[in-house]
Amino acid sequence: MEYFESIVVAAIPNFDFSDSNLPFSKAGIESIDLITLRVAFENHIHTTIPDEIWLNFETVTDIIDYCRQNNSKYNNPQKLLFPNHLEKDITINMPQMAIEGLSENWLFKELGSMHWELLCHGLMTKSYDLKDELGNRLYATFVRISIDSNASLNTFKENEHLTINASINRFGNSLYYSTSEIKAERAMIRAKMMTSFSIRNENNNNNLSKSQPSEKTNLIELLSENPSFGNEYRALKKRELEALNTTFGTFKITDKVIFEYNYTINPYYDLNGVGLLYFASYPIINNIGEAAYGNQTDERWEENYFTLARDIFYFANCNIHEEIVYKLHDIEYLADNTIKTNSSLYRKSDAVLMAKIFTLKRKKS
Repeated sequence: MEYFESIVVAAIPNFDFSDSNLPFSKAGIESIDLITLRVAFENHIHTTIPDEIWLNFETVTDIIDYCRQNNSKYNNPQKLLFPNHLEKDITINMPQMAIEGLSENWLFKELGSMHWELLCHGLMTKSYDLKDELGNRLYATFVRISIDSNASLNTFKENEHLTINASINRFGNSLYYSTSEIKAERAMIRAKMMTSFSIRNENNNNNLSKSQPSEKTNLIELLSENPSFGNEYRALKKRELEALNTTFGTFKITDKVIFEYNYTINPYYDLNGVGLLYFASYPIINNIGEAAYGNQTDERWEENYFTLARDIFYFANCNIHEEIVYKLHDIEYLADNTIKTNSSLYRKSDAVLMAKIFTLKRKKS
């Protein structure tokens, strides 16, 4: 196999090379595949492919032809190292709590804020100034978040002390991965977060386009290959997984629906500062739909079941007027008063999948 073809196969294992001359969409190449391809080829030619060139590529052949022509023009860049670590001490007070335990909404926002801080520090810019080469404002878009605790969130108590340690690295200039440990007196949570960058088109949250920062300085440690955390996201989005194996159980990927619930967005709570559905709202909307199901048989589901672990795959956003459809695909009652659920969020207006959510909860004893 030709060398450049091997780069493509390594990045997209199931790609059929007879489709190399087809437009990306017809060749089955999605935005996350293009990010992976871009990183792979930029690593090979040892430089960034400018947006004005990359955005004009229409086929895999276009990318290969460009890299053939530019293969010998660049020298290996000096590797920049960055102390990519952030530590924070927090006391759990009422703003950090919900239903007599640690607030999952607060936890997501705090971890997201630390991810953002590390990212902007590494790019040596403020979040408001993040732009691509064409001058478009960029938003760091969370595409996958997982949390896994050795105790449910109601174990964390008021006035308890938390220490959060977070670090970040990247795959190319587009995909950024942070890992965090949240330690308390009685419990510990491990978290992983993955972001890409998006452009908001004409104030329509339904059409976000992928891009990457134009900053020439990037001090965040560069990974040689995309972590499995990112590869699993791509495989799930392309419907190549029959099951998802997590640290807290295996979930069968299924489209069956055993319960539905329609949720209307609360703009004062669910939207972030630029009018996008906040990434931290997705698990809460999921909780509300789940509780609507559970309260059919349980007196107050919300007061009885608390999150132990969760894995969210984000696929789309929505506009302020949208309704979101929660769909429960599977629920399994396990030992130790734990339940395992597999659910999704959809835009009601066009039935677009917004997120797949895999959750483990424990019933309060």
